Amino acid sequence: MKKKILIAGQEGMVGAAVYNLIKNDQKFKIINCPRKKIDFTDIKKIEKLFKFYKPHIVVNCAGRVGGILDNSKFQDQYLFTNTLIGLNLINMSFKYKVGKFINLGSACIYPKKTKQPIKEDYLLSSNLESTNEGYALAKISVLKYCEYLRNKFKKDFISLQPANLYGEGDNFDLKSSHVIPALVKKFFVAKKKKQKKVEIWGSGKVKREFLNVKDLAFAIKFCLNKKIKYSFVNVGSGEHISIKELALLIKKILKYNGKIYFNKSYPDGVKLRKLDIERMSKLGWKAKIKLKDGLKDYCKYFQDKEFK
Repeated sequence: MKKKILIAGQEGMVGAAVYNLIKNDQKFKIINCPRKKIDFTDIKKIEKLFKFYKPHIVVNCAGRVGGILDNSKFQDQYLFTNTLIGLNLINMSFKYKVGKFINLGSACIYPKKTKQPIKEDYLLSSNLESTNEGYALAKISVLKYCEYLRNKFKKDFISLQPANLYGEGDNFDLKSSHVIPALVKKFFVAKKKKQKKVEIWGSGKVKREFLNVKDLAFAIKFCLNKKIKYSFVNVGSGEHISIKELALLIKKILKYNGKIYFNKSYPDGVKLRKLDIERMSKLGWKAKIKLKDGLKDYCKYFQDKEFK
């Protein structure tokens, strides 16, 4: 018998990647729940959905996400919306005896100042980065509720903490996008309009780890088919790059010949963030898409999208 799987946020970047990866898998039957059909902040609507479909598996890819400025500007909304969605889905999964729950978190849950690479054990060991504190607090609350139910009732509920994501379905709105889509769009527009320079927010010195969304989808599928002994696990690429190096790489891929200007009046966020991925490696999973290759496909995806 096929297992019924509910992918919350199935139209978002992560949800769509998971949906496309398993839609033809004969072991699963995906429950259709588009954004226009269900509001995951509404507990009554969620309960109605669970009562009708009785899912065996739930993957929480839903939530509000955005870049550093959007996060810092709307801390209240990031905290409220993401906490509500996560707790609602876990609560209903527990109530309706869902067999497996996979919760998607974020690397931003870890302290602003901590040892690198960041182990799962470093959670709550120090203060959070202030620019995305609301989002991080929401993700931590959901992770902990998931963990408490797992430990108390022996539920197969886990949380995955991915590195900074990029890939098909990304948000290219410069007011709310993450760094990779913002850079790609800026260089693309600058080349098209023959602008002599491109402004990049921050110093360019901070370092980040980036993970292709397709790799995250494979990690989620990997966890669907495996019993994970940990309550939460980091999912990273193992690659580490500065924003300046990232910008130069995208500039080269898009063949932009102008200059780069780093506007240091904008915040950098955490200076360094690299995940320790030992747990996932020992379980038998590792990322396959190298950043350089992923960015080439990503830039082509953006260009094709713009000229549709």
